[in-house]
Parts: sequence; structure tokens; C-alpha cells
Amino acid sequence: MEIKKFVEELNQIEMPTEMQERIIRNCYMKMEENKMNKQTTKKFFEKPMAAAAAFALCFCLTGVTALAATGKLEGFFKDIKRWDGAVIGTLYEQATDEIELAISSVSDELTIEMTMVKPDDVPYSTFEMLGIQNYKIVDTDGEVIVEAVASEMADVVDGKVNVNISLDNVSSGEYKLIISELVGSSKADQPLVLSGTWECGFEK
Repeated sequence: MEIKKFVEELNQIEMPTEMQERIIRNCYMKMEENKMNKQTTKKFFEKPMAAAAAFALCFCLTGVTALAATGKLEGFFKDIKRWDGAVIGTLYEQATDEIELAISSVSDELTIEMTMVKPDDVPYSTFEMLGIQNYKIVDTDGEVIVEAVASEMADVVDGKVNVNISLDNVSSGEYKLIISELVGSSKADQPLVLSGTWECGFEK
């Protein structure tokens, strides 16, 4: 989608002016970052960079439509219960629209940038680190190539986190990364699993 057309469509969505300006600014910044990386990194492929830019815009729009009406988070806490009904933990569900993802691949590594839409709101304001709890990589036929749990945790900086996933055992081709769970943590609290669905296409 061309940025001009994207801005025109964004202007038609009812939302606070501050939120609209932030979305447009973030998308422009992401496109500029991708352009600079393409010029300075020899092993970047043109298609993955285009995909990263496209998904940045896509996830911006996804987040806007979920939060524009109320300006409030849509997710909710849910108790984890044992077979006998005893509460043994807590989950945070429906977090898809509350974290925006952008993706790019370089050689044998996939970089996922995660941005919290409302970093000052609970539970995100409590996180010092964020990581991927559960993900898989599928090919164009839907066949699972990689199925893994728990990436390394990364520090939260200004509401953003960059997490890397190894592609050493993935051959060249087109794929989709599907994330079903993220996990946030801080020194004072137990890790909190965030449930949602995040899908990003890429090419190695």
C-alpha cells in the first residue's frame, strides 16, 4: 500500500488526533529504517524488506481499529485453573491488537520488532523484558517447518523490543511466522503470558 493512500484511509477512521499522528509517524519511521538498512546491509533481500514495510503498515491499522473507539486496551486477565479448580496462575488474553509487529530477515536470522501500543497501561507498564513464548514457521503450503517455544527475552526500551529467531535450519523460500503467545516479565512479578495471534510473512 502506498503511504499516501494509507494516510487517506487512516484519516477516515475516527480516533484521537494524537493517536492518528503517532500511527503515521511510526509508519514513516519504519519505512525510513527499512530504506537505510537496505542500503547498508549487503545480505538483505529486496522482498523481505518490502514485506517488513508492508507488515508495519498492516499492524498499525490492526491496532488502530481495535483501540480507536474507546482508546482503551481490549485484552483481559484470566485465571489459570488446575483440574480441581484451584487458581495456579494468570494469563492475559486478546492481546493481538495491543502489540504491533514488524519483521525483517537477514541471512540466517529473523528480527521481530514488537511495539506496545499503550506502554504506560497495565500490564505493559510493568514489563522490563518481553519475549516470544510460542511460535511456529510454516511454508506456503501451510506445512510446519519450525515449531518452538520460548525465544530469548529482550529488554523493553521506550515500549519497544527486538527479538531474534535463528533460521539456521530453514532452507531458502517464502514462509510465515505465526506467534500465539508472548511473555512479559519484571523482577518484582511472575512472568505473564500474553495470548493472541500475530502473523508475518518473510522470505529467506
